[in-house]
Amino acid sequence: MSQRQPTRSQASDQQGIIFGDVFDVIGAAPSTFSPSPTLTAGDVRHSTTTRAVDSSGISIGEALEATAITVGDKPVDRGDVAAIRVAEARAAGGSVAGLGAKAQAAVNFNDRVTYDYNKITISDVLSDATAKLPRDKAVTSEDADGVRGAEVRNKPESMPTPGGVADTLATAARVNRDDKP
Repeated sequence: MSQRQPTRSQASDQQGIIFGDVFDVIGAAPSTFSPSPTLTAGDVRHSTTTRAVDSSGISIGEALEATAITVGDKPVDRGDVAAIRVAEARAAGGSVAGLGAKAQAAVNFNDRVTYDYNKITISDVLSDATAKLPRDKAVTSEDADGVRGAEVRNKPESMPTPGGVADTLATAARVNRDDKP
């Protein structure tokens, strides 16, 4: 049995995405969504329909979702698994089996697959990370350092992936630190 896909009216297609539809915006913003080099992470906060975080700032879940965007096509490797496990544990306040277990299963699968286009990617694991975490909190420098150490220890080249989990959490921690009054 097939189900029909909901259709969109042509009027909504022509209007575009209104910037406030997805995020609450602090300060001036364009009327429709378009990439803007002047927009910073501090300008955008999740709307009240999303789960609350322990404190203000970019949360670990949001940073993991940003990683899914920046290096989303990269197949998951052992360094990513270690970084995701540590990030998840720091967000939840203890050991949990969620994103880290999913990442480990992805690596186990990827080890048996020959071609990269058949492998499970970062975006497959980390999309909707915020919703998959039992708790979330703003990224701190300590969180970023712990994640970086885990990723580096589990990579043969002992370097974090540019734009990867450790790199994104470090950026989020810097933004959070710089945004404090």
